[in-house]
Amino acid sequence: MSEASQATPSPEEARAQRDAARKADRKRWKEHARIHFVMGMGALTLWGAADAWAAVSGLAIAHAASIANALIASTIVASIVHEWGHFAGARLSGAVSPALEKRANHFFMFDFPFDRNDGRQFVWMSWGGILAPWALVLLVLVSVPLDGLGRIVLLAGFVTRAVQVAIFEVPVVRRAMDGGDPRNELGRQIAAGFGRSRLVGNAAGVAAFLVFWLAA
Repeated sequence: MSEASQATPSPEEARAQRDAARKADRKRWKEHARIHFVMGMGALTLWGAADAWAAVSGLAIAHAASIANALIASTIVASIVHEWGHFAGARLSGAVSPALEKRANHFFMFDFPFDRNDGRQFVWMSWGGILAPWALVLLVLVSVPLDGLGRIVLLAGFVTRAVQVAIFEVPVVRRAMDGGDPRNELGRQIAAGFGRSRLVGNAAGVAAFLVFWLAA
């Protein structure tokens, strides 16, 4: 038997290897899902408990706890949904996007190798993460009565995160859609910093808070 034939797997072996890789990947992203579910539900439950305490007691400390927990919950939940939006976009586009065995931080959960994916897949991946946080804004608007400070702050926090993501990522996507190299365009945006997106996002969040607080 030649060295070439030994190095090249048979069709059955190649299929078994692909199946094993898919199984391992599925196990990894399911583990990320479990961790993110616990994080999200924990944050929302703490906010919900503080919100209920504020509604029942009317105590200033309860309102303060509700506001603080709303800020925490909106940051955690929006970040989780943003990352899963990216992941969904990548998978829907057919991109190579293996779930990470070890997370880089609490939210990052998959890799997107630029040398193995094309511009269309990058655009799909990007738009998934851009649009997903807005689903949270709509969900709060249709399902949460905005008659308390903590509830309005929760909405404002989701608006803040959604705008921050859009301000930072939309220019990258537009340049990629115009033919720019995704890796280079993302690198340019990161090098420019997050200051503008944070400033605009925070301003949008404050504006959303004032609008709904004054309307309450």
